[in-house]
Amino acid sequence: MAKSDTPKELLEALDLIRGTRGPKPESLDVLEAKHVDRVRTIFEDPNIVAVGIAEKRTENKKTGELGLCFYVEKKITKAKVKSNRIIPPVLSVADRRAVFTDVQEIGKVRPQVNKRKSPLLSGFSVGNDTDTGTLGAIVKKGKRLFLLSNSHVLARSGKGKAGDEIIYPGEADTSGKTQAVGVLTDILPFKRGNDFLNRVDAALARVDAGFLDEIDFSIRGAKSPLATIDPVRDMKIVMRGRTSGNSEGVVEDVHFSIVLAYPGVGKVGFIDQVKCTRYSKPGDSGAIIVDKKSGKIVGLHFAGSTEGSIFNPISEVVKAFKFRFAEK
Repeated sequence: MAKSDTPKELLEALDLIRGTRGPKPESLDVLEAKHVDRVRTIFEDPNIVAVGIAEKRTENKKTGELGLCFYVEKKITKAKVKSNRIIPPVLSVADRRAVFTDVQEIGKVRPQVNKRKSPLLSGFSVGNDTDTGTLGAIVKKGKRLFLLSNSHVLARSGKGKAGDEIIYPGEADTSGKTQAVGVLTDILPFKRGNDFLNRVDAALARVDAGFLDEIDFSIRGAKSPLATIDPVRDMKIVMRGRTSGNSEGVVEDVHFSIVLAYPGVGKVGFIDQVKCTRYSKPGDSGAIIVDKKSGKIVGLHFAGSTEGSIFNPISEVVKAFKFRFAEK
């Protein structure tokens, strides 16, 4: 039914309850005005969160008839509702026309902004006071838990210091409110120059004790128990990054070697990296890459262009820091 087909008496009843357009209570006779005032008082009940016009339901089945609908956070049996709070089944409007009412449960209505600060979760914003990237995973060394991401996300491209504060979300996403979740611990300085001497762009930060109960260990696309696999050409991969969200790509080159210019550091050469069709955007650095078919972890994303994306083989990252992926 189109909005223009809504019966006039229902629109008038709605306006009366909302106090908007249409006849004013003072235009009604004493009985009608008293009736409307009582219903407006009912609408002040905090359990009633909205009012509108919808198809009436009986035993959760649509009846085909429209009614003035009061939406409640939770339906309560009449026996538990005070008599002066019960919504009358019929409401009288101007000219004594009858309008039927209905009550439907809608739950708690909230603005649905998606702003994640906790729990700590792979694929969301992390960084320091100048750099923002993606939290790759929660990993374990001994009995301690660590955040895994790129060196250029957590460790200022190898120039950071142990004890530097790590925030979640990263600086670019804090809206002025920082939340320290750990401190930088494991740094792997780059070997600078034009030679292809580096295999990993990664760092670890120890999770603050106050956040140990605020962790979601899941990784998008990864199956439990978490395991790793070597990349191969034509492998389809999945990722969840701070900027791109969920995305996919295909491995094209597993021997990709490149010299990159890192701000404040200079040229850094990488050997045997994995180049894929483009799956990433700036801000996705540090995201975990997963083989779509097996659900095994295959890499750590660190670089890209408008034509492709590049990740470190996960075996090299594990070898460099000697960790295991945590599950609980």
